[in-house]
Amino acid sequence: MKTKIYVDGRISAPEDAVVSVLDHGFLFGDSVYEVLWWHRGTLIQEREHLDRLEESGRRLYMDLQYPREALVDAMHETVAAAEAAADEDAYVRLVVTRGAGPLGLDFTQVERRSLVIVVAPANRPTPEKVERGISVACVDRRRNSVRALDPGAKTGNYLNNVLALHEARVAGADDAVMLNAAGEVTELTTANVYAVFGGAIRTPPLEAGILKGTTRTRILGICEAAGIDATEETLRPADLARADEIFVSSSVKGILPIVQVDGAVVGEGRMGPVTRGIRERFEAAADAEAAAGAAS
Repeated sequence: MKTKIYVDGRISAPEDAVVSVLDHGFLFGDSVYEVLWWHRGTLIQEREHLDRLEESGRRLYMDLQYPREALVDAMHETVAAAEAAADEDAYVRLVVTRGAGPLGLDFTQVERRSLVIVVAPANRPTPEKVERGISVACVDRRRNSVRALDPGAKTGNYLNNVLALHEARVAGADDAVMLNAAGEVTELTTANVYAVFGGAIRTPPLEAGILKGTTRTRILGICEAAGIDATEETLRPADLARADEIFVSSSVKGILPIVQVDGAVVGEGRMGPVTRGIRERFEAAADAEAAAGAAS
């Protein structure tokens, strides 16, 4: 498949995609977005992603101006232009920006939102990478305060996460564990995090200052249906140090094990049985959703 970009009704190759330099999304990160997984002809958890997009807009005082049907149609149109085969996975990034307007922070004079969609190969982790897992570092960079820029809104203002990832890479890790001002674990730079203790799964509560991940919601639902002990609970770095297993989740990458935290090996240093079971159930749920979408 090819990479294609949709900008306000026009689909083009990446090098030909243009947004205004006066767009508040470009100038100030004043935008909301979602990343969806196109799997076997279906946008996985489409409704949940669009629910969250609208909630992010409300938190930014932003009327999205686009009905859901228009957003879905535009995503399907862009996937078709990318020539994604029926068995291919695609990365679909849906962005609504405040739009172009007068220079300055005041957005009340910005009248029209801009819609950008990026469709590219998903490049999901290979089986080898899934088995190998990732390493993380607890960095000094703190997660934005809920009272400053609420991490519960998925916005284009991502510098907090960008800097945290860089600091983790400098420390020799693949990703960063971001703490809040109280020193509590929140999330990774683009993924929710879970720790396993004696077969029980614990994940930070929303109040810690995290994004309500769509995959996180599905995982908690999977656990409830399967009778697996999975609850929200405050976690600190010391808790990660004693965990039997740790794993992360995101919409396109799915479930990945964390095998090292700050250079210390987690568990046996490879994917554990609880993580493996959750990953298998998550992938099966996505396959079932895609099959249902194809049949409808």
